Parts: sequence; C-alpha cells; structure tokens
Amino acid sequence: MSTADRDALLEITRMLDAPPAQVFCAWLDREEWQTWIGPEGVNCEVPLMEPQVGGRYRLVMHLPDGQMIRVAGVFKTIDSPRELAFTWGPDGGAYDTLVTITLRPVGDGTELTLRHEGLLTIENRDGHGKGWNSALNKLERYLAAKGPV
Repeated sequence: MSTADRDALLEITRMLDAPPAQVFCAWLDREEWQTWIGPEGVNCEVPLMEPQVGGRYRLVMHLPDGQMIRVAGVFKTIDSPRELAFTWGPDGGAYDTLVTITLRPVGDGTELTLRHEGLLTIENRDGHGKGWNSALNKLERYLAAKGPV
C-alpha cells in the first residue's frame, strides 16, 4: 500500500448508546437505513435493499439545493451483529470503494468503527469523512429516539 493509499484511508470510531444487534439492524433494515443515512440536511431514499452477501443496495441522496447523488453497492460481508462490509460508489459509475462497519459491545453500548477504503485522494477522503461523521450524528439521534429494543 503506497503512502497516498494509506493517507486516503478513512477510519472513524464512535460510541453508540445501543446494543450491537440494534445498531446492526439500523444498517440493514431498509426503512431504518433510509431514516438516517446521508449527511445532516440530506434526505435519502433506499429504493433497493437486498441484505444478503452478494445482494445489492441503491440509495438516492436528495441535497438541499435540489441535486441528487445516486450511490449503489453490493454487500460483501454480513456477520450479525459484528461486521458488515459493502461496496460504495456512484450508481452506474466506473469505480467502487469498500466500507467495513465493525461493532464491538462496550457495556450497554456499542463501539462502531467505520473503515472506508479505496478513496483515491485526500480530498475525497476528507469529503467522505465529513459525510460519514454527519450521517453517524444522525444515527446517534435515531438510536436515541428509538430507545432500547
């Protein structure tokens, strides 16, 4: 791995006040994911969700300025409630990146680590970092509002 590749790797760790199984479900249930995925101020729809290894997903981010960003990918790993991996890239685009979500129980909560690989530039990494951190803020609020299951 070159220095540029290592530098463009994104890794975020968050503590969430919910058990791993509940957090895991928030990533794989279409209605739940659609509620919080995407940066703050962005509404998303998930028209396709096939939560199985080899299954596909598609999401559309509706930006406040009226633009739409279409993202699609394939689930690579589904190991409930520990790990989830999926490709992430422009719908119909020429490249995919890999997102791996690792969940670890800590007390009554969950340590979530998001690793996003294949981001080609530092600028791309930083932009995705802002987007993922914002989406994880929404996930935290979603889980808090939902309460324990």
